[in-house]
This record gives sequence, structure tokens and C-alpha cells, in this order.
Amino acid sequence: MMRVNKLKLSALGGALAAALIAAPTVNAAVRFSEATDGLYSDAVRNRGWVVDFIPRSTGGGTLYLYGAAYDEAGKQIWLTTNFEIGEFQYKKTDVPFAMTAGGRFGENWPNPIDIKLSGKMDVELMSCGELKIAIRPDAATGLPNSSQTLIASADFSASLGNDAINQKCVQKRKFTACPAGSTLVADRTCQLTGTIATNMTLTNETTWVLKGLVKVGADNSNKVKLTIEPGTLITGSGQAADYLYVEPGSQIFAQGTPGAPIIFTSPADGTGSTTPAPGDWGGIVVSGNAPNNKCLAAPFDCRSEFDPNLRYGGDKPRESSGVIQYVQSRYAGYIFQTGREVNSFTFQSVGDGTVVDHIQAYRGKDDGIEFFGGNVNVKHAVITEAGDDGLDWDEGYSGNIQYVLLQHGTGLGEDNGIEASNQNANQDATPRATPTVSNLTLLGNGNGGYGVYFKEGTGGRIKNSLFAGFKKGCLYLTNGPTFAAAGTPAALTGTLTMDHNLVSCDALNFAQAADAPWTAEQFYNAQAGNKTGNALLQGFLPQNGSPLLDGGLAPTANWFQPGEYIGAFRNAGDDWTLGWTHNVKR
Repeated sequence: MMRVNKLKLSALGGALAAALIAAPTVNAAVRFSEATDGLYSDAVRNRGWVVDFIPRSTGGGTLYLYGAAYDEAGKQIWLTTNFEIGEFQYKKTDVPFAMTAGGRFGENWPNPIDIKLSGKMDVELMSCGELKIAIRPDAATGLPNSSQTLIASADFSASLGNDAINQKCVQKRKFTACPAGSTLVADRTCQLTGTIATNMTLTNETTWVLKGLVKVGADNSNKVKLTIEPGTLITGSGQAADYLYVEPGSQIFAQGTPGAPIIFTSPADGTGSTTPAPGDWGGIVVSGNAPNNKCLAAPFDCRSEFDPNLRYGGDKPRESSGVIQYVQSRYAGYIFQTGREVNSFTFQSVGDGTVVDHIQAYRGKDDGIEFFGGNVNVKHAVITEAGDDGLDWDEGYSGNIQYVLLQHGTGLGEDNGIEASNQNANQDATPRATPTVSNLTLLGNGNGGYGVYFKEGTGGRIKNSLFAGFKKGCLYLTNGPTFAAAGTPAALTGTLTMDHNLVSCDALNFAQAADAPWTAEQFYNAQAGNKTGNALLQGFLPQNGSPLLDGGLAPTANWFQPGEYIGAFRNAGDDWTLGWTHNVKR
């Protein structure tokens, strides 16, 4: 019987080395990813494993492990396994491994021989660069059970020309315990419920569970800051209308990074064993004290449509409710009843001191992003298969929006790209909804309602945007106050405008209500730079010769980034969705 008394780390072939230095994909902290690839060994470097993760675009992937050993006579043994692992799984038990014999280390070693299943092992990622492996060989091998705690080799990373492979993994700490105000409900998992009454940080070595309505602070009376680390995973509980609600006066600082976005999702997501669905949890709601045309004077008593006990509104347009950057909201959109829904992202009277950029609403059951008044600005948003509208505004919303990609799927229930309203009950309420929107790429893919649906007295300015593939049409106008606010095609007021856009809807580009004083086509054609026709896209990116490339007009307002092109992407190489989004169809 061979006596194994020493393990030696082998040199890697070119293919594996290339995999190890590849750029990391979206990295939720509790999971294996390309950022956890590397060579792992124990403290004295006499045992080791190569870790190589091959991701899928839909989340999860295949984990490959390779261990190399030899005996005193120089005969080698290779231990290897590979298995599928869910996006948010950090351990796997009872996976089979194979043991191979033969060959020599070095560039010219031959293929191993005598490959056979030789036992089971458990694998657990403890934190960035720390791995536990427990090996239970079959009795016939004559090898004993063993457990190893392994650390990633910085020297090996440097030898590949990349001294920061594991620096791109953000889970630097190991889980120890749930903090005050939360409850341990599973391994490395802490549950939040009720009100977060003091400043709190959701750390990324923990999975956080929202149970029911979780409020941050109390309406202006207790102002609380909630901080969320990059790469943190937050889920619903799976048993109730679970959602996060930031009260007026309180703040959220959810600042992910391109390689480590913050992910809110269904408890069934990324486990490898269950299937998540739209509406599995509620969503993210931020409420503030900015103006709203439903509550114009103190006590500014606007009420949330999904819960009349929750108030918002005020007279502070410059207020900051915090920062939301590189955040995904997946499978959200809890519907209490018709007209009472929580969206993937909901902003209620949020001021423009708030920073919102790089957010994704993925397969929500209701709207992707909805604005109830306020003037918060949003830049770089991806809306994937929203169950209702992509962007929805009302109650006098007047913020800025730039760079939005909306993709409809295969019939989730998608409706309009934009549903734009001033106010349902009083369509001429002031301040009128007049957001400025630039550089949208909204793709119906043959499904849904209209590209943009103007109604209920809305104003607004849409420019440099593409509306294509919507089933009912690209542009629709309805309700007398909407037409009155716009003026006429020959004498536009500037309250509702569209310029330097392209519409491309096969069935119908333009439509309006039966009692319309003029047509949507007249309105569109009366304004500068508007076009119809084929956008010449590859996926969602413009190709050479596309009319999008030079058809725009650079925005003049300081908040907007300059760019004389139509749509969300400057050219075929300008895919700003790469790396931080989930399952975007390219």
C-alpha cells in the first residue's frame, strides 16, 4: 500500500492558468466565483488544492478541485472532483472524488492513469482565501480520513502576474454571530423584522433575511442610517410580504461595486435546488420629504398605496435618503391586491440629494422602478422582464433619468416601457410631473403594451431614446389634460416633449385615445431629430451604420453626461451592463 506523507503543489497548464486570471463575474460574498480561484495550501504548505470555478451567466457554475500528492518513491497521486454549485452556495457535502495515479510533475508529465472514484468529500468556503476540505476515502484505498483548512497562496497568484486574485473577493471576515437586532435562523443567516431603530451595518459574511415589513427608522422622529456592504445578500423569508422600507428622514447606504453588487432576492434564488419566481418577496422602498402633488402642505400626509399606515412627502427637494449603487433586486413585486403593489424599486417623494446609479430590477412581478413624486435622479438602470411597467412615474415626479436598458422576455406579463402619469385623482395637479429622460433603450421584443404611455396630465421630456418591438405600439397618448399640457404639435408648451428619438414597432408606431385633439404621430413628427425605422442592433447594442450612433443631441443640463447618440449605449463596445448585472440577454 502506498504511504502518502507529503503533498506537493503542481505547476498549472496554460488553460487552467488562464481561467485563474480571468476577470471575476458578479460576486455575492457568500459564494464561489472566479474571485475565489487560486492555489490553496495549509500553513506549512505541505498540502494543497487548486480551486477553479467556471461560472454560468444565469448564476452558479461548476467547481473544479485538484489535489496533487506523491510518496517517498516519487509516485504521484492526483485527487480531483468537480460538481455543480448554486450561485449562493458556499459549501457542498458528500461529493464524490476520483483518485488517479501515474505521471510526473512538470511541463512534460503525461496524462494520469488508473482513474477511479475513491471516496467522498465536503467542501466549504469560509471567507476570501480560506477553504475547508474534509476527505473520506473508500476503505479500499487504504487512506485515512482527513480534514484540511487551506489558505490561498499569494505567492502563486503573483506568479500568474496577478497579485490580487482574492482581493477581488469581498468576504474578508468569517461569520461569528448575528448582531443585536437580528436573529440566527440558519447557518450564517440572520433575520431582520420590525423596525431597525439604531444605525446598523449589514455585513457581507452574513445572509440577511427580511421577514415582513422591515422599517429603517421612524417617520422623521428617529433618523437611522442603514449601511450595506458590497457583495451582501439579502432575501425574503418566503412566508410573508417581505420588504425593506426606509422611512422619511432615514437613509440607506447600499454601495456595491461592479465586481460585488448588493443582491436582494427570493429565498429560493441561487440555492441550486429550488426555483425562484416573481413576487417571492416585496422589494426596496425609499420614502422621503421631497415635494409631491398629492400632499402640498404640512403635515404632507401622502400615504403609500400598499400600506396606508406609511407616510411620505414634504418640502425638501434637496434631501438625501442615502446612496444606492450597484444593487440588484430580483424576483420582487409583492401584490397585496390590485393597485396595492410593492415594486422592485419604489421611490416615494425622494429628494435629489439621493444617489441612485447602477441598479437592476430582475423579473419583478410589478413595475421595475416606480416614482411617487419627488425628484430623485437615476443613472444606469437595467430592467429585465418586469411583470408590469419598466419605468412608472406619477404624483408630480420631476427627477432626471439617463441610461436605461429594458428587456422584455417571453411573456412574464410585461406591459409598457414607460407609464407616465401626473396624478390619477387630479390630472392637472401641480407641480406637474416633468422628469427629463435621456438615453433609453427600451425593447419590447414583441411583447407588452406600449413603449411609452403618456396619461393623466403628465409632462416630461424624453430625448435620445429608442423604443422598439412593443406589441401594441411605440407611443400612446390619452386623457385631455395630457394633450392640454403638451399644447399642440404646431405650438408645443415644452411641458411634454420628445426629441431625437427613434421608434421601431412593427405593428404600430403611434396611437392615441379616440377623443384626441391631435395624433401621437403629429406630436412626434413636429419635434426635432425624431426618426422611425430599423435601429440595426446586435442584441441591444448598435452596430456599424445604425441610425442611433449619430442621431442624438447632447443634453445641456449639468447632471447629464454628454453624448450625441440615441439609446443607452454609445456604440457596440459600450456595454456598461457587463459584470454587475444578472442574466442580461446579449
